[in-house]
Amino acid sequence: MKKFITLVVLFMLLYTTLNSGTTQKIWAPMNSYTFKPSTTTPAIIVDPKQHECLAMNIYFEAAIESTAGKLAVAQVTLNRVKSRRYPNTICSVVKEGQHYASGFPKRDRCQFSWYCDGKHDNPRETPAWRDSQDIAKYVMTTPDLIDITDGSTHYHANYIPAPRWADPRKKTVAIDTHIFYNKSSF
Repeated sequence: MKKFITLVVLFMLLYTTLNSGTTQKIWAPMNSYTFKPSTTTPAIIVDPKQHECLAMNIYFEAAIESTAGKLAVAQVTLNRVKSRRYPNTICSVVKEGQHYASGFPKRDRCQFSWYCDGKHDNPRETPAWRDSQDIAKYVMTTPDLIDITDGSTHYHANYIPAPRWADPRKKTVAIDTHIFYNKSSF
């Protein structure tokens, strides 16, 4: 029996390849220097207005956060767009809240505080703004992106007292300075 096993092993070593060939392919994270559009997947058209709204929301809510923090803010925005409880466009979600007859938002009556805080909403041309634009485009063109917020539709900063809507049972994750909640089932 030992001779038979030895022969089988010897046969396998001589007549099969130990290298499957996959080691010739090296994975490297994509960056702006190595990215080449795929010829097999169709290009996703990004609406410039919706892209701008998402980029501004990322910028004003998470400009100093990590990439994960910025992605999480973008995903909350998109989770709201997907939910039947909220408007169905990115800009409508970002600008949701009470407005005067003139169209201006009422101060401190918006879903995202930056939109109705009374300050200008013109991002400065900084790396943080470019990152926000890049992340907005990435999440808009990657429909199968894993949601790191686990379906969250709300968040608040961890340095403020929890708002009245913040049910600890619905807390999904904390990323950087934000605590995320899935309120879609409330």
